[in-house]
Amino acid sequence: IAMKLVNEGDYGVSCLVRVGSNSSVFEHIKDIINKLDIRYGNLTDYYSIKKIVKDVSPQFILHLGAQTSVRHSFELPMEFNEANYLGTINLVHAALELSSFRKFIFASTMETYGWQTEKKPFKEGIQLNPASPYAVSKVACEHYLMMAQGAFGLPYIISRACNTYGRKSNTGFVTEYIITTMLKNQNVYLGTPNAVRDMMYVEDHVNAYLKMLKSNVVNETFNFGTGSRTPMKEIAEKLKKLIGFKGQIIHSFPPNYPWRPVVEDFLSLDASKAKKMLGWAPKYTLDEGLKKAVEFWKQKSSS
Repeated sequence: IAMKLVNEGDYGVSCLVRVGSNSSVFEHIKDIINKLDIRYGNLTDYYSIKKIVKDVSPQFILHLGAQTSVRHSFELPMEFNEANYLGTINLVHAALELSSFRKFIFASTMETYGWQTEKKPFKEGIQLNPASPYAVSKVACEHYLMMAQGAFGLPYIISRACNTYGRKSNTGFVTEYIITTMLKNQNVYLGTPNAVRDMMYVEDHVNAYLKMLKSNVVNETFNFGTGSRTPMKEIAEKLKKLIGFKGQIIHSFPPNYPWRPVVEDFLSLDASKAKKMLGWAPKYTLDEGLKKAVEFWKQKSSS
């Protein structure tokens, strides 16, 4: 997102970074790092966040900061709710102090839908049944934003995106884990081979944020996904073929995997509202996106 905004040249971009963040997060944006206003702070510290937001005085906030590892949220529910829910409250109230503020864009998640009886791509209006402490924290944030709009006039957009892949530095998410493990010719563990997921390439996700930013639409919730319904074992097989992997795909969680008592069996999104109101649609098919992701990690592993 930072790269897109800097390269387009229409916005000044300030970034909030947690103190102690791994420097590798800046590796793939090193060409623009001098064009970013980097601020160090912690979302859970209201007074530092309030000061930073006041100093920057942004017209738009894209709130992407969160604890996002669903599996870890079961063992660390307090930490996840503090970072995600309290952190969002702090940022909302800092934004409410600004006189020329225009829009608060919040990164929620497909995980908020949780368990659903009907196995077809979800629309925004159905009941939310979050199935993890992480997902509950995001639902709480959504309700706080809606309250802040009604009570204080905060203009917001909530984004519920499906699983994104195409990361450049983090191998802890499933697609990046599978790719990098296969490239090392090590056995791949697939804990939920039959779980059906909607997967979106990173460029499509970034373009969703740009659409929300540039649109005049406010006080709405949008799904961003492809509508695909692909079992994880099929994604692993696609990657195996692209990479030429000869090792095993083991249908179980790896040893010492964080405790995860439940996993939703079906998560997929209907993004027709975003297409109608924002003009957004995914550009990449699953096969096209996976090919680009594999090409990136092949090049990175050989350099």
